[in-house]
Amino acid sequence: MKTKPVERKEIEVCGEMINNIDMPEIYRLATANKAQLEKTVRGVMEKQGYKNPGSVMAMLESDLG
Repeated sequence: MKTKPVERKEIEVCGEMINNIDMPEIYRLATANKAQLEKTVRGVMEKQGYKNPGSVMAMLESDLG
């Protein structure tokens, strides 16, 4: 039985392009409530001193995955 290839979909979050293949959980959160995800990412950046939102999203993806 052949599986259908997954279509790559992207969405911009905090100026970074996120896709459903590399960061499926962050993509899911972004499509469900982008404003809340951006608020969370910016909050972590402010509290923890991160400069790159992509780093925060990668960390969150790891925690959620």
